[in-house]
Amino acid sequence: MKSPVKILLISISLTALLAAAPVKNDKVSLAIDGMGITDLIKLVAAATHRNIFIGEEIPGTISYAGNKPISKKDLFTILQSTLDSKGYTLIDMGGGYLSVVKTTDATQMNLPFMEKSDIPQMQTHIFTFHFSTAETMGAKIKHFTSKNSKITSSKESNSVIVTDFPENIATIEKAMKILDTRDETIANTTYVIPLKNADAKLLVTTLNTILAKMTLMPGQQPPSITSDDSTNSLIVITSDELFKSLEATIHELDHDRQQVYVRAKIIEISDNKSQEVGIKYGLSGGAVGSSGMFSFDSRLGDNSTPAINLGESLPLSMFSVPTIKAGIALGANISLLNSNGAANILSEPSILCIDNQESSIYVGKTESISSGVTQGVGTGITQNYTRQDIGLTLKIKPRLSNDNKVLLGVTAKLEDIQPNSIADRPSTTKREVLTSAIVNNGESVIIGGLIREKIDETNTKVPFFGDIPVFGNLFKNKATSRDKINLVIILTPYIIEKSGDLNTLRAQLTELDAIQERYIANITKNIEAKKELK
Repeated sequence: MKSPVKILLISISLTALLAAAPVKNDKVSLAIDGMGITDLIKLVAAATHRNIFIGEEIPGTISYAGNKPISKKDLFTILQSTLDSKGYTLIDMGGGYLSVVKTTDATQMNLPFMEKSDIPQMQTHIFTFHFSTAETMGAKIKHFTSKNSKITSSKESNSVIVTDFPENIATIEKAMKILDTRDETIANTTYVIPLKNADAKLLVTTLNTILAKMTLMPGQQPPSITSDDSTNSLIVITSDELFKSLEATIHELDHDRQQVYVRAKIIEISDNKSQEVGIKYGLSGGAVGSSGMFSFDSRLGDNSTPAINLGESLPLSMFSVPTIKAGIALGANISLLNSNGAANILSEPSILCIDNQESSIYVGKTESISSGVTQGVGTGITQNYTRQDIGLTLKIKPRLSNDNKVLLGVTAKLEDIQPNSIADRPSTTKREVLTSAIVNNGESVIIGGLIREKIDETNTKVPFFGDIPVFGNLFKNKATSRDKINLVIILTPYIIEKSGDLNTLRAQLTELDAIQERYIANITKNIEAKKELK
């Protein structure tokens, strides 16, 4: 280690050398070997004729091998590099002197703001971005800054505030010209997509679920999707690259959805009377299975029953022949039961459903039912009523498969007023069936299980004798009959491939109804002919 006396002598000789050295273009020759950092500060102050305040002794020495003259401004660069290695820096205090301060404190001081300085001191610069986000660029800028720099991002102005040395600021400025450019894979554009079939609000929910599971490339922002209900449009804000894949998904989801036309028959069938009709015509009036499905025997009469003639020229391309025959036979069953008093057709509604979307039918009325009384002050007693729906609610949710079949999800709920109830406080009953069935296009599904018991009392007497007191009871007869009334719902789905097929379907159904009427007329004619032969 060199002695302090030797170092001092070297410093004094170098100072004298610098002072006496011939100045050419404001340059000096410098060679240092083991000089203390504080002495180096004094040397730079003497060579540049600047006042430098040294608040505390800075430990350490420096050596510099200079082979060529350097400018006096470069002396500050050498001094700044030396101080920075020890955690210090040089700041222009603006009062005619420079000050040596700790680098960690310098970022809190009044540094030059976006302006050049005659010494390489720390300064503050604001970088504003046109294409990239401040958050993204702030992370990239970090690679070009010194360890004691300060970086602050401003999302509102999309800019980054950097406090660092001039050479680092200059490097960042050059990097920004390359990094802050429009990237077609991440730059956002607004797209408005009008939908033809799908509901915009529902599709937004579906797309956002898909986007939540999407893996994005570094720098890509997730798309923003909203809906405009008035125009049934999607508003998408995303990059061109992401929109290409998103557009294909939207196109697939916005397809022309198939529909299902459902014809319903709501019928009450008497168990006792249907058995009587079955004996007469040779058919089974109906039975309810454990699954809630109601079945009819479609075999009418014996071998002499006329065959179903569909007609050679009838254009029934939507249905298969077995399905048509089964439907006509079922319709004949219902018509015969109805004409003989065993069945009562309450309603025959039809509903057009969208694939995999629930639709509902309500058949009934609204009753006023007492909900209690209110005792008012000076107004007496007030009777309160509530309006309650009494009837049948039928909910249908069809789902189409690829083999011309329909999965029907059916919920049937029947609410009724019990007989012999108090007029203003009636008792109500509720019967509900929830079931599913897979049927072919044009095939009927029959739902039962909504049963109520009916009790009828019949009084008969012999004229005159039945009116005699006491003894008249011998000439009277009182009979009680019990009957079960099945509420049966028959649903027949017809697949509508496109909206134009609906008119064709209606025309074909009209033809089928005409065939069914002719078929029932033939059955009735045959049965009457048999009776005459007997």
